[in-house]
Amino acid sequence: EPEEPLVDIAIEPWDIQEYVIKRVFDVVFAASGLFRLMLVIVVIAVAIKLDSPGPVLYQQDRTATFGETFPVYKFRTLKPTTGDVDLDIDENRRTPLGDFLRTTHLDEIPQLWSILTGDMSVVGPRPAITELEWEYVDQVSNWRQRWFVKPGLTGLAQINDATGHEPRAKLRYDIKYIRDQSLSYDIKIIFC
Repeated sequence: EPEEPLVDIAIEPWDIQEYVIKRVFDVVFAASGLFRLMLVIVVIAVAIKLDSPGPVLYQQDRTATFGETFPVYKFRTLKPTTGDVDLDIDENRRTPLGDFLRTTHLDEIPQLWSILTGDMSVVGPRPAITELEWEYVDQVSNWRQRWFVKPGLTGLAQINDATGHEPRAKLRYDIKYIRDQSLSYDIKIIFC
């Protein structure tokens, strides 16, 4: 079956009022989320420290608007290692706690801070691991079109289960979001 062609981006820029409203929504969402989850954050941090030695948070460079990079923070879900870290999950480094955090997406909670500081938005194309970004660019010629908007904690690709393992499918969803973006669309995606 022939593959569906990639769509072109044809977007109208948000006016300043929509941009401000989206930013206010992001700040309120992130701040209220961090406040409401404070006890959960403390419990997870203590559990990680008791589970294995090493830092509570894991930092990874991700690609943002116009190809710039920024650090994404997650709760650490693997035993620490020395030397270069392979991007694939080493089975020997896995822990039941880490598996639980990944399965429930609780490891993503620290990214609320990235939203609060303005590196990310609540909704947008999920930021790719910077080390893998050029592989995606090589596989999909239009991949850079994802860089036109701020990356998000969740997005249209995520709610449709399109991941980096399927870069063409992921790109189609990301571009559809970029073309149709609005605050009401963001809210619809959050509640899907």
